[in-house]
Amino acid sequence: MNAFLSKSTAQSLIRVNTLIPSESYDYIFCGTGASASLLLLEMHQANLLQDARVLLIDRVKKDTRDKTFCFWSHHEEPIAHALKPIISHAWETVILPNAQETSLFPYTYNHISSIDLYNYIDQLRETFQWTHVLADIAAISEDAQGPFIQIEEQTIRGTTIFDSRTPIHSHSQVGQTHIHQSFVGWMIETPTTMDSPEAFRFMDFNIEQLGHTQFVYVLPFSPTTALVEVTRFGSDILPLPEAEELLEKYTTQHFGSFTKLGREQGCIPMSNTSMENTTITGVVNLGARNYNIKPSTGYAFKNMYYHARELTETMRTGGNVSALNIQHADAFQGRFAFYDALLLDILQRQPQEGKRIFLSLFESIGVQKVMRFLDEKTSFQEDLSIFMQLPWKPFLLALARKAFHSESFRPIVLTLLTFLLLVLGYNTDAQRYVSTSLLALGFITIGIPHGAVDHLLAAGRWDFKKAPVFILTYLALMALMALVWVYNPTLGLSVFLLYSAWHFGQADGAVWHFNKPTAFFWGASVLAYILGTHLQETNAILRSMGDLTFPVACPIWAMLPWLWWALWRKQGAFAITVLWLMLSSQLPLMIAFGLYFIGQHSFTGWQHIQRHLNLSHQVLWLHSLPFHVGAWVLLALFYFLWPMQAGLNEQLPWGMFFIFIACISFPHVLAMQTVYRAK
Repeated sequence: MNAFLSKSTAQSLIRVNTLIPSESYDYIFCGTGASASLLLLEMHQANLLQDARVLLIDRVKKDTRDKTFCFWSHHEEPIAHALKPIISHAWETVILPNAQETSLFPYTYNHISSIDLYNYIDQLRETFQWTHVLADIAAISEDAQGPFIQIEEQTIRGTTIFDSRTPIHSHSQVGQTHIHQSFVGWMIETPTTMDSPEAFRFMDFNIEQLGHTQFVYVLPFSPTTALVEVTRFGSDILPLPEAEELLEKYTTQHFGSFTKLGREQGCIPMSNTSMENTTITGVVNLGARNYNIKPSTGYAFKNMYYHARELTETMRTGGNVSALNIQHADAFQGRFAFYDALLLDILQRQPQEGKRIFLSLFESIGVQKVMRFLDEKTSFQEDLSIFMQLPWKPFLLALARKAFHSESFRPIVLTLLTFLLLVLGYNTDAQRYVSTSLLALGFITIGIPHGAVDHLLAAGRWDFKKAPVFILTYLALMALMALVWVYNPTLGLSVFLLYSAWHFGQADGAVWHFNKPTAFFWGASVLAYILGTHLQETNAILRSMGDLTFPVACPIWAMLPWLWWALWRKQGAFAITVLWLMLSSQLPLMIAFGLYFIGQHSFTGWQHIQRHLNLSHQVLWLHSLPFHVGAWVLLALFYFLWPMQAGLNEQLPWGMFFIFIACISFPHVLAMQTVYRAK
């Protein structure tokens, strides 16, 4: 290993206040941590760096041992052979959480000190005379000439830019989890030989859990030196004083007296949320930024290595490296992503179950099989045999929560509800009673409330000083829409349908990732379909709104193109929604419209508002209460004050209701732009 170590090279570093020698490079590495270093090693082995202009950029100089990289590997795996020169220690024996000492064969657990990896890259940098900059990157972008980075006032171009900067995770969406793996470790030396100095201790849970999932690793490097590290899986990061108290107790209990030689501290995201990555041609995301961290364990080093191999082979054969950027939707597909999601949910919501789950895993299943499972190399039958050994209750609860929060859950429930209403018979007393009860409950609980929190959307809180202006503006916009209806009902209906189509499409499009034109076309299709499949009922109501008519009749199969598109995009929830809309077209108009407005649109909008404001459902509903009540008061006044149409008929109340909805929804649609612009 010593052959790869180099002396300090501070004299070759360029500071940010110095002009970078070239404004164009073949390869720019934004960060030279583990993922970038592994890629440089692979590119070097493939002779891709001969005569290449390379720029390395770091925020701080990497000249200390700041991290410990560990990974297990089968003895035939390429990673163990490729990195053998910088593997400082490899253990063939493990002490499991149940204190059982067992062989890892055919695996080894390998350790690489970060400074050895950094020094290896330093030697390559000196050999090939790469430029190394200490700077903060202001931006990475592209123009007609290709990708570039911005450092202070200087624009630097690269044919290929590798971005391994720390990613920014988006707020957790429904069914997603973001927690932390935080750790603090001491390098210790003992005056006497340790017990079992050739075996490393893996996930020792014999420490206080303190309401989290916590354990200790022990990596012995000699009979008298070891790294003792306490790790927490949880929503809260392990505080340093708390960690050091746990380390003091554990180390004293297991090793007696000791000397502390050094300390390391860090935090790794355990997350299945998306990242705020911008797709740029010629820019390749590395490491955590490219979803290389396995969410349920925090292990990433092997994934980084094999990603580096894949990138190197793509460059060697002239392929498109940008195509290897992993998107969130692709990173969390498949059964292993599903398993990760369940465990993350448990670790966040039931952290006390973490210890029991991991103990069951290692006590009942061979360590080699566990490593294959964590490497995602087991068969489905093997997965089932593993889960049979684990506590079933927390996983069933997590499964129920995941089903409830899945995109498909609500359209499935709405489909079943539609089936029930159809079975009750068309326009029967039973159907009217059940549907009226459900729709009334829906309007009170979420239909009106989702539009009664507009006062919070701009600033995230109620501002009493600005309240009068907000209320007057809101009423003025409603009055404007009402005047349009009074003097030109045709224009009022046209405007109402246009912004309703935009609003419906905007909400649904945010769920199914539509662009703006597609979202509007979807919203218009839904409105036209619901109204057009109930043309007689629709026109009866429209005549009471100002002698209006809806000109288009829609057959039940009119939504089939959307169904085909949903299946082509492999969007199951979208496909079920289309099928449900087709089924609900066989219900009376008000039931079909009410099911969509409450069951799809209002629920979706409520979730978007709740995440935008970062408030619980209960708190948000309480915030909606004043304007919720106000909406019903305004509706009552509307019925008294609205200039009645001549020739009263049974549809007039519904016509007046929809004119009121048109008036009150106009300022709501404008207010919701704050939410959807933030997405």
